[in-house]
Amino acid sequence: MRMSHGELITVISDRSGISRQTVVQILEAIGGVWAEEILASGELELENLGTFLLDHRPGRRGVDTRSNEMFVAPPMDYVAFAPDRELIEWSNRIQ
Repeated sequence: MRMSHGELITVISDRSGISRQTVVQILEAIGGVWAEEILASGELELENLGTFLLDHRPGRRGVDTRSNEMFVAPPMDYVAFAPDRELIEWSNRIQ
């Protein structure tokens, strides 16, 4: 399921009885803490959920399949997620 930021706020607000504005503030605080930790140490491990890792993808050359033109994709950092065993086991039980 794909959920927009606004949809997530609505669901959390409806299920918890917390105002939408409070939910927005909580999500912004969580996101800020996560971003700071990932940028500072390169990873954030959340017990029973998984680990967010800052990873690096080196630059590479490629070909645009529409025009057959060569291009260079610049190097970039991205956040990867590795789920904990508990999360994997839980997801297998609910299927």
